[in-house]
Amino acid sequence: MCFPPLAAQGLNLSLRDVAALVQTVEDARSRGEDFGTVEALEPYAAARRGDISLRTNGVDLLNRSLLSEFAPVDLMRSAGFFAFAAIGPLRRALMREGVLTHGDLPRLMQPPPRRKTPSRAHA
Repeated sequence: MCFPPLAAQGLNLSLRDVAALVQTVEDARSRGEDFGTVEALEPYAAARRGDISLRTNGVDLLNRSLLSEFAPVDLMRSAGFFAFAAIGPLRRALMREGVLTHGDLPRLMQPPPRRKTPSRAHA
């Protein structure tokens, strides 16, 4: 699959793909499984299916709207771009969704757990 350079979606998808694959291989190895089998790789396919489908369909819809000469589609696209530019919370939410994902991130991409600092006893 090839994505046009639209908000770095290809790069972002690739980073999540690699992190999910590393997680799947690590999990299979920790269970003593051959990580090259279809069964061992199924969790990877299942984990990535939703994110890839959402991005693929979103980019395809945007591309089709850009190529359409149908006035209502052009009007809806223009209204969407205007809303994106004018409404800060909407813009930030869409940008955040473009960089990360609405689903679970692979462990490799999650922030490390916060360490508890030892409390000092007062004398």
